[in-house]
Amino acid sequence: MRPMDDGGERALVARARKGDMEAFETLVKLYQRGIYALCCRMTGAHQAADDLTQETFIKAFSGLASFDQGREFFPWLRRIAVNSSLNYLKSRKREEPLGEKDGRVPGQALPSSSSTPQDELQRNEAREKLDRALKALPPKLKSVFVLHVFDGLSYEEISRAVEIPRGTVMSRLSRARRRLKAALSGAPAGR
Repeated sequence: MRPMDDGGERALVARARKGDMEAFETLVKLYQRGIYALCCRMTGAHQAADDLTQETFIKAFSGLASFDQGREFFPWLRRIAVNSSLNYLKSRKREEPLGEKDGRVPGQALPSSSSTPQDELQRNEAREKLDRALKALPPKLKSVFVLHVFDGLSYEEISRAVEIPRGTVMSRLSRARRRLKAALSGAPAGR
């Protein structure tokens, strides 16, 4: 998800900073879905994603007074969500997803009606294997992988979002890919 046009977003943020709850609610409506999807991909758990999305917006509202208006709002909001998700993963170590028994992440496309039951079974098995492999990644590797692959962020954008050097983003992404490839092929992951 990309932010709305710069002028409209800045005006909403300025109004929200002055206590305009309607402006803040508009910002929540604009970005709630993207933040939820990010949190869901990070945690793999619907309930945790709901809680983390709410926590993200509460923290954003509390921090509006110190928000640098020269910066873009959505990347700041995304950083709060990533940090909250990483803290959650560190404290919980990993949580089994609640609901979503078919292995789908909310927002993921439903199966095609033209596929055979065997095709659908193979897709579900592959999706579940990928979900397990993603859950097994350490949070630091998972965060850069999710931001790059699912959110389409560049190395530079990830570097700013998680506040690490670009080279570290690249090496973590490489290690995440290597571990996922090994997990999906059944080979040892290495480092």
